[in-house]
Amino acid sequence: MTRSARSTGALLVAVLTGAAMLTGCASELAAGGTFLGSPRPTPSSTGPADPETTTTTPTPSSTDRPTDEADPFGVEGYLLVDDDSVRHVTANAGLATMIGVFGATITGDGKALIPPTDSAAAVVAEAHAHGLDAELLIANFDSALKDFSPGIGRALLADPANRTAVIGQLIDTVVAGDYDSVQLDIEYLAVDDAPGLTAFARELDAALDLVPGRGPGTAAGEIPISIAVMSKGTPADYVAAGYDFAGLLPSVDRVVLMGYDQHGPSWSPPGPVGGLPWVNASLDALLASGVPPASIDLGIGAYGYSWPGDGSPGTTLRITDARAIAHDRATYDAVQGEWTATLDDATVLWWSDERSRDLRMQLARARGLHGVAIWALASAE
Repeated sequence: MTRSARSTGALLVAVLTGAAMLTGCASELAAGGTFLGSPRPTPSSTGPADPETTTTTPTPSSTDRPTDEADPFGVEGYLLVDDDSVRHVTANAGLATMIGVFGATITGDGKALIPPTDSAAAVVAEAHAHGLDAELLIANFDSALKDFSPGIGRALLADPANRTAVIGQLIDTVVAGDYDSVQLDIEYLAVDDAPGLTAFARELDAALDLVPGRGPGTAAGEIPISIAVMSKGTPADYVAAGYDFAGLLPSVDRVVLMGYDQHGPSWSPPGPVGGLPWVNASLDALLASGVPPASIDLGIGAYGYSWPGDGSPGTTLRITDARAIAHDRATYDAVQGEWTATLDDATVLWWSDERSRDLRMQLARARGLHGVAIWALASAE
């Protein structure tokens, strides 16, 4: 797989939760699983610690979602559901306003929907019990490839009959599962896919308008749609990736900018998961593409990666794993807003934790965004 800046928003979750089904941003799905690609050689370690930019002991932050019920700032927390997912909803009920459930996928021929696992029902019920919305993600994920499939996306989007069939099944899933909204997580598209993606969003919006809304965040008679988009550096890059925002925005309430997977062991040398300069540049390009700030959620990575010094395949790391491995070698890079460490064997780690999350939440507020979306709750605890 070739990636320049891979922002696969809905795949890393399985790696992070240890679930056996799907994941996002990574080529392997088991917790701590290895990547198919071999990372490039490790760069030199960072320089001496600067007391203004470097901290040697990463500690959890106490920042939570504001308790003011009138605060419109949204916090979506993603979960790849398994039998252990409910506890993550409970643990994050004070932070999140919405739980993103990954999710429904599409068959290889693009003709049918594969619904989420049975465990999703308990996650939705727990979310509603805490006054949170539950959003169903639909993704062009290929379980054989263990990655998103542009072919599956194209098979769905280019064929009106396939779109109609999948939308009908998706509506049934939304109603039966008591979901409050739907997120399109269809990745690795190209400019030729834009008309189909826009048509799918428009047709789904019309179908969802016929379903009564439910939950604190939905209007009567409407179930909203959001779309996750891969981070790009210019408006032209977003167009090339299949995003026609002028066509999408009449049907889509929120655009989730996946501000993570700037670097990863199977597609780049070591570097931040989603450094602040890169995130800001991607956000600037999205705004320049005509997406209003109030319609944007900033996606935040809550995990890490390793690049072994011997060139062997790297791994995806939960925050707690990264801290334990790095120990006293951990340093905080204030420019990137992430932690890094270089081990004795030249292995390099980068990860994003609560401190990183809080900085990005502050950024989202300062720039007038709708909110943030955290990938993923299980790995962030």
